[in-house]
Amino acid sequence: MKRIIGLAVTQSVAALLLSGCTILPGLNVNPASDADQRQASLPYTLLQITPSVIAELEERAAERARLPLEGGLQPVEQVRSQGYDYRVGPGDVLNVVVWEHPELTNPGNELRDTQSAGRLVGPDGVMFYPYVGSFQAAGMTLAEIRNFIAENLQRVIRTPQVDVRILEYRSQRVFVTGEVQQPGVSVIDDTPRGILDLINEHGGLTELASQRIAVLSRNQESHLVNLHALHARGNTQFNVAVQAGDVLHIPDNSADKVFVLGEVGQQGSVPIDRHYMSLTEAIAGAEGMDVLSADDASVFVFRSGVQPGVSRLCDCEPEEALVFGLDLSRADGILLAERFELQPRDVVYVSSTDFARYNRVVNQILPTVSTLFQLDRLVTD
Repeated sequence: MKRIIGLAVTQSVAALLLSGCTILPGLNVNPASDADQRQASLPYTLLQITPSVIAELEERAAERARLPLEGGLQPVEQVRSQGYDYRVGPGDVLNVVVWEHPELTNPGNELRDTQSAGRLVGPDGVMFYPYVGSFQAAGMTLAEIRNFIAENLQRVIRTPQVDVRILEYRSQRVFVTGEVQQPGVSVIDDTPRGILDLINEHGGLTELASQRIAVLSRNQESHLVNLHALHARGNTQFNVAVQAGDVLHIPDNSADKVFVLGEVGQQGSVPIDRHYMSLTEAIAGAEGMDVLSADDASVFVFRSGVQPGVSRLCDCEPEEALVFGLDLSRADGILLAERFELQPRDVVYVSSTDFARYNRVVNQILPTVSTLFQLDRLVTD
């Protein structure tokens, strides 16, 4: 009887040891071990991080920063260089001066404030002026209004000299929302302004603001503006000129983070606080690799989503996810890790060593083995 129980204990221990691979706790990821990566539920391609791969990724990032703006967006510098004429709108207050005729400039020589001394453009865009009558001022430039008034005053004044300027800009507004210090409304005047001007006018970005994108809504369409290229690369074409009715939204940085898993000091998300985060910074932000269990020769970066220009990196489709592998046990691997720029939502995974996995199996089955041996001992006694 004792022999039978002892044999049963021995067989149970052997079964537990043999099944250790199937009961291994925690993450155990090895993309290179998949038989067919493209037949997986989410196809992916495994690439080793090399100097040529990093150079290609950097070139792709530079190309995206050089892409022309879409949806009718224009850089503010381009608008300024082309010449900008403000067009009057409803609510604007204009000041009309007819030289040598103060009775037209200020009828009755009244002492009035600036607003009441001006000529209001009504909600329907119509403005009244003596001897000219009511006319549609909305949509006209100051030069067009000046010529129109001067031409109609020729009936009562010989060669009238007319000057027109705007006392108050009211008609054209831009709305700024999201992570800025002072969300609100800005009024467009005769100087073209870009999104950087608006952000500065509203107190700058908050600590929670995204440093990578802004959303500009115009004519019921939303456009993503590359703040990363504007700030980090100095590409001023993304300082987009705003128009009346635009809504500039600065999202928060909740999407600007990477995730570090596996054999690191603290698994979790690492925010991209600045415009650039390298693989080295992400691992350091997770309190570094575990010196006892991390396999520094097997570090992976998982990147999903559409990969523009990916065909230049591998024989794969743009829809395929990419998994980048790096050997940090080599000196050049550490140098490459510093040059490898992470993208938002990347997942960094540090594999464990075979010995660490073995220890976990032993630690998991040790309580059961101890119980069986104690049972055997009780029976034997």
